[in-house]
Amino acid sequence: MNPSEKKVLLIGAGLVGSLLSNYLTKHGYKVEIFERRSDMRKDKISAGRSINLALSERGWRGLNGVGLSDAVRNVAIPMAGRMIHHQDGTINYQAYGKEGQAIYSVSRGGLNCVLMDESEKSGATIHYNERCTHVDLDKNIASFENVVTGNKQTLSADLIISSDGAYSAGRLSLLFTDRFNYSQSYLEHGYKELTIPPAADGTHQLDKNALHIWPRGGYMLIALPNMDGSFTCTLFFPFEGSPSFAELNSKEK
Repeated sequence: MNPSEKKVLLIGAGLVGSLLSNYLTKHGYKVEIFERRSDMRKDKISAGRSINLALSERGWRGLNGVGLSDAVRNVAIPMAGRMIHHQDGTINYQAYGKEGQAIYSVSRGGLNCVLMDESEKSGATIHYNERCTHVDLDKNIASFENVVTGNKQTLSADLIISSDGAYSAGRLSLLFTDRFNYSQSYLEHGYKELTIPPAADGTHQLDKNALHIWPRGGYMLIALPNMDGSFTCTLFFPFEGSPSFAELNSKEK
């Protein structure tokens, strides 16, 4: 079968699904993507879950393969090392590599938008608010429910690829076969997004070419720079115990 005759159904328009669709469409496949969320290019992403990414060589290699590295570099900031902020107020800088080497800070949502734009430009179709409820491996079909209208549909494809994240309907469907060995465990920590705003003149208040880390034993805070002078911070914190998210039960705390 020629690629142009082969229909590929991708479940999930996140980073993996959007990047993969670019590879498939550039090889001539007809690609349709079904995404549970609304279009993040039109709707504001809820605060608190949009963690920044640190792009390394592996990430750039994936983007280079479909010619997207230049587009992403326009919204990325190089970080040549980590800046460790100790409890006594001292700071220690640790370079990531040799001179000129760096990892890059990029907004996860911003990167996702670039990938989706390119997916549509290359011929893929993205359907939003479509939650995958089941994948039938024997019949090669996937079932979806629209989270806005409640409409349900079942679609067939020559190839179904499940790239729908941690609570993947595709992976859950594999649990009921004898072809998949699966186990899942959970971390004792969660995370929360915080922000360091720009200075009054719009500049970064910390070194913008470093990944900042405040290690505190059982938990830590990290901060990655953004193009607008702010830093997106992520607090990795225990769910239970002391201190923990469970203790933060009031606005003051």
